[in-house]
Amino acid sequence: MLRHKVLLLSFAACLLVVGTATQPAFADIMATNSTTGLFDASSGTRTVAFDGTEAGYGTGQIFDVNISINFAKADGESFDPPYPGGTPFYNEIHFHLTSPGGTVVHLIEPSSWGAGSGQFDGTITFDDEAGSVVNFGAAPVAGSFRPTGPGALSDYDSLTADSALGTWTLFIQDTVGLDALRFRSFTLNIATAASAVVVPEPATLVSCSIGVIGLLGYAWRRRKRAVA
Repeated sequence: MLRHKVLLLSFAACLLVVGTATQPAFADIMATNSTTGLFDASSGTRTVAFDGTEAGYGTGQIFDVNISINFAKADGESFDPPYPGGTPFYNEIHFHLTSPGGTVVHLIEPSSWGAGSGQFDGTITFDDEAGSVVNFGAAPVAGSFRPTGPGALSDYDSLTADSALGTWTLFIQDTVGLDALRFRSFTLNIATAASAVVVPEPATLVSCSIGVIGLLGYAWRRRKRAVA
């Protein structure tokens, strides 16, 4: 009976040791605002909000924040850019993002480009892991880029997932009259730690299994000798 208790305790200790290795599971929460707007020497805001009921919402740390903005900037004032010619005045574009806690990150600062030519009509994703800053060239380009600053999206990474709760605000501005900025939508994506998942460490699992097998073998040999 004592040997049986020793075996059970050893097995339980093995499981406890194996279960000490954990790694976080990640989940994304995402929201989109598709309320369009035409901005010409004017500004406005668009918002998204999280209340904790979103699929995949976690209670751990924020690990990454990305935002995608679909917009156009061209010569003329109609919502759909009339033609690719003329001067779009890219230097009038201004976007910044504000978290529920008030942290502001400037995605595109005014005068990030010159007046330019032609038009831009597409989606820019702002991601701190991107290879280039958004204003690396002479004109906006669709794709994934780092914000101009001031601030960086990594400024949000130290916040807990609970800080994602509430309203996130995108500020949109065209700084000078004529040649409007056409806003179509934006999507905010926040990666948070959803939970801690127990993951056995291979070396620990093997050594623990060998130890349990050894104890079982020892108990079997003792039983055979007792029967003989």
